[in-house]
Amino acid sequence: MLKKVMVGSLIFSTLVLGKINDYRNVFSEDDKSNLLTVVEAFQEKTGDKLYLNTLEENEGFEADEQEKTVIVNLIKNNENDVLKVQLKISQDLNPEDMASDLSLLLTNVEEYVGEKNETLIATNLVEGLQEIFVATSDSQENSKDLEQMTLGTKVFLGILLTFLVLSIRIIQVKRKKRKYKLKSDRY
Repeated sequence: MLKKVMVGSLIFSTLVLGKINDYRNVFSEDDKSNLLTVVEAFQEKTGDKLYLNTLEENEGFEADEQEKTVIVNLIKNNENDVLKVQLKISQDLNPEDMASDLSLLLTNVEEYVGEKNETLIATNLVEGLQEIFVATSDSQENSKDLEQMTLGTKVFLGILLTFLVLSIRIIQVKRKKRKYKLKSDRY
């Protein structure tokens, strides 16, 4: 009976908490619920998928979909009891653009690695990722707005320049006509 309950609970938590894969069983049910809230907030604000996994050394995780995906692996080495944080970001999210922010985030999270509180590590990591991704998204939107404004300015200046050139040409033609008219009036 207990085995059925455990299997049922595992299946239920996998279905409900599909983005949190606690393969090492380090999170309590309350922790999973709190982490799920943080992961859902990340996904809602960024529109990207996030997978949070606890793994043993030499284990891996492969996401079903590789686009707009962030994978956070908390990997524990049983031999020396060292926790390693691994972060994978799909190329379509341009991780190069946020490399310095991600490096700073991982440095800040190292503080919690010493405490060996994986729930705290995961929470701070996902919240930090959310801030970075939202800021990067806002920055990209602002640069697009600036490009569009610059394009509008270029079009306006092009029209203005064309009008100016045409005006100068019209003035030149009028002067030539007057000159020609003056010459023809003299004869």
